[in-house]
Amino acid sequence: MIVKEIKIAIIGLGYVGLPVLSLFSKKYKCWGLDVNKQRIQKLLGGIDEKGALSLSMVRDLPEKCRLTNSWSDISSCNFYVITVPTPIDSNRQPDTSSLESACRSLSVIIKRGDIIVFESTVYPGATEELCIPILENGCKMKSNHDFFVGYSPERINIGDDEHGLANTPKIVSAQNEEVLEMICGIYHEVFEAKIVKASSIKTAEAAKMYENVQRDVLIALANQYSEYCRVEGVNIMEVTNCASTKWNFAAVYPGLVGGHCISVDPYYLIARAKERDIALNLVETARFLNEAKVKHVARRITKYARQKKTKDGELKILILGFSYKRNIGDIRNTKIADLIAILSMSIDKIDCFDPLVNKEEAKKQYGLDIITSMSDIPKDEYDLAIITVKHNCLNDVNYNAKMTINIDEFL
Repeated sequence: MIVKEIKIAIIGLGYVGLPVLSLFSKKYKCWGLDVNKQRIQKLLGGIDEKGALSLSMVRDLPEKCRLTNSWSDISSCNFYVITVPTPIDSNRQPDTSSLESACRSLSVIIKRGDIIVFESTVYPGATEELCIPILENGCKMKSNHDFFVGYSPERINIGDDEHGLANTPKIVSAQNEEVLEMICGIYHEVFEAKIVKASSIKTAEAAKMYENVQRDVLIALANQYSEYCRVEGVNIMEVTNCASTKWNFAAVYPGLVGGHCISVDPYYLIARAKERDIALNLVETARFLNEAKVKHVARRITKYARQKKTKDGELKILILGFSYKRNIGDIRNTKIADLIAILSMSIDKIDCFDPLVNKEEAKKQYGLDIITSMSDIPKDEYDLAIITVKHNCLNDVNYNAKMTINIDEFL
């Protein structure tokens, strides 16, 4: 298989796709496609509402590569990287609709010799059992003969300046050794870290799933142990700090598990395991424990707030931080939304301030009016302010509250 010139198209320009496009465009001719026309228009104007890239990097993109929402515009490419979202639905079942749609659209334009690499997180077996049949059916060609497929799971940790895209080891897999070497060579040109070869596509898929499931299980242990420590009258944070002085202890702290990976991916594995008639009791229990944590926290906050209230009238709370993680504006699967919903059942007034999030997106996804400007914070005195997400920008926020406490006290 001979490819004279590599032309790369990144499909899906979200939290993963946009950084991947920026990285590849340093060495290759690149196209970036997103089916959201508004997303493309804003990127062309130098605006990335998701905050996936720095402002200067976003502004440089139109000069380095072509951004489009038209599939025909990327038909001249020969190396496609699919980074579309793979969320869960309202029943916590895998929602692969975006992935399937991307495969159908791509199947119309791919040519003999083209390579397609999937980076979206999926259950083991999805690339070969779900994606490839769609591609083959649409293009009337056979994979691993006419066109070729690989899988390289994304490992982006949003908001992590230390472990970036380029310096994190990259797992790569493919249908055959020749294609694997070619994919490795292409990634090697832009990645500083080691390229890790998996023996099969399913192995690479399972590795990605294991990364996130392991993290979920460890946090679930911390969340369960924190409930026990509370009964014993000891502080879980101090307990963890003491225990972590042993070299082989994993210093994982309790918390509300949201976001696009840890709170989502285990459900893909659970669904797949049920199809295989395999019980993953530990994984399911971890999910149950982590989903239940927000209820325990909300109950303790309500009790604490009522105990501290000294006057009649409305009980008012200010929540500081809405995103699922500190110092980023990503609100996907944020547990703060669940926290507010539960607290609203017994607290008279709840306001939430987070200058990093997109106000319109929060309203669209959760039906909540998040305060994003400091000047819009009500001047009335709150009975309690709770720092739920430790954004650096919250350190200098001016608000009127009888007391401020960190959510760690309620974990």
